[in-house]
Amino acid sequence: MKDRRKKPSKGIVAFSVILALLGTVNFLAIIISFFQLRLELFIKDYHPNLFHQFPLVTINFTAFWFSTILSIVISLSWIIASIGAFILKEWARQMLLISMGIYFLNKVMDIFINVILVKEFAETVPMLQLTIGILYVLILTVSTIHFFTHPSVIKQFNREQRYRIN
Repeated sequence: MKDRRKKPSKGIVAFSVILALLGTVNFLAIIISFFQLRLELFIKDYHPNLFHQFPLVTINFTAFWFSTILSIVISLSWIIASIGAFILKEWARQMLLISMGIYFLNKVMDIFINVILVKEFAETVPMLQLTIGILYVLILTVSTIHFFTHPSVIKQFNREQRYRIN
C-alpha cells in the first residue's frame, strides 16, 4: 500500500531542525545560567569581600525574571512546534508564528535590560555585539515569519491538500 501522506519540503525540515536546535540550546543555556547565578549568589553571601569591587546593580528584577521565564517558554514552544511542523500540523505553524512575534518583543526587552546593565559597569556600550545580536534576532524572526507565511508552505499545512488522491 502506498503512503498517501505528503512529505514536508526541505525548507520545512530545515527550519524545523534549526528551530528545534535553537530552542534546545537556548533552553539549556538559560538553565545553566540560572544555576551559575545561584552559585554566584551563594558565593557572594558567604564571601562578600570577593564582590566588593562590583557596583550595585539597579536592574528591575521583575522585568529580568519575566524575560527569563518568557525565554524558557519560547524555547520550549520552538521545540514542540518544530516537531509539529515536521509532521505538517497547522497548530505548529501557528505556534511558530506567534512565538516568533513574542520572541522579537522579548529580545527588544532583553536588549534594553542589557544596555542598562552595561551602562552601570562600563562607560561605553559594546556596539558591535549589540548590532550582531539585533541582526541575529531580526534575521531569525523575519526569515521564519516570511517562510511560514509563504503560500506554498501554508498549502503544505492545509489538511485537505496534505493527502494525494491517486
